[in-house]
This record gives sequence, C-alpha cells and structure tokens, in this order.
Amino acid sequence: MTRSSRPSGALRTVLDRARRRPLGLLGTLGLLGAWAVSTACGHAVGDACAANVECSPLGDRICDTAQRGGYCTVEGCGATSCPNEAACIRFFPAQFLSVACDPRTEDAVDPKVKATNHCTPDEICLDSGRCAQRGLERRFCMLKCDADSDCRSGYECRRTGTGGAEVTFDADEGRPGEVRFCAQRP
Repeated sequence: MTRSSRPSGALRTVLDRARRRPLGLLGTLGLLGAWAVSTACGHAVGDACAANVECSPLGDRICDTAQRGGYCTVEGCGATSCPNEAACIRFFPAQFLSVACDPRTEDAVDPKVKATNHCTPDEICLDSGRCAQRGLERRFCMLKCDADSDCRSGYECRRTGTGGAEVTFDADEGRPGEVRFCAQRP
C-alpha cells in the first residue's frame, strides 16, 4: 500500500471547516489567551503579594517578599521609571551609615559655600546628614502617600531623608524635596 498525499475523509472535513472559519478553535483560544494576558494588569505598587506573577504577568514588577505580606515593586528604578502612584526611593542600609555630614556643603562646588569633605570618595552625603557607601544603594518603586491611612495595614507613611531612604531625582529637574512613601512599620 502506498500513502496518499491527500488527507483521509474525516481529516479532510476538519481541514475544510477550519479553512472556512478564519480562526478555528485553536485560533480563537489563542486570541482569548492573548486578551487575558494583555488585560491582566496585576497588582499596583505597594500591594500585598506572595509571588512576582501576582504583581505583573508581564514581569515588569516583582514581589518583595522580605516585606510583611509582600510588596509589589520595581527594583532598580530610575527617577522617572516608576508608575504614577509611586516614587523611586534609594535605600542605604542604616547600620552602615557612617559619620555625620552636611548635604548642603559636602563636596560643594559653589565658591560662596565653604565645602566640607566628611564622606570618603566612595560615599555619598545623605539628606539625613550621614555618609553612606554608594555601592550599598538599592532602588525600589514605593507607593507614594500623604498619611498613614494611605498605606495598607502594617505599613506607615514615611518621609525620605530618614533611615537611609532617599528620593531618586533627575539632575536636570533638581531635587523634588521630601517624598513620603508607604513602608513597613518597624
């Protein structure tokens, strides 16, 4: 027996029907799946989570499980890369904040300001007035707030410039001043 290059009767019927229906069953299921993924936005920055996929099925947000109940965020953010409800906060471990410094005068280049040099070249003078090692900086998008009631249970509205938390800013636009964000209560 030789194999025919033409499909059998039953298969031929299925193929004919698929040709008449532009999408067919698999195409329809594929479109439904793509629609579900594109419309699933995940959780917002600051929401509780247990896994990264809960924060974003697209992989553009992570779940920081080191925070109580998890915290949807973006790691390694820049001054303008966070969603509108969030701000990019730079964190420096509080236990490694070294000597006191004055952020207004540390390494000042303005001839009208008497420059101070309390921080080493590998440190930055934080707004809180302490030197911190640049290499220990971590950046995360954090939910902005005005009061504790804007944050979920177990979290408080904390201001930058405390505990090693500093706002990230675009040098061209200047410092935005104090920013408040939802952080886990100590």
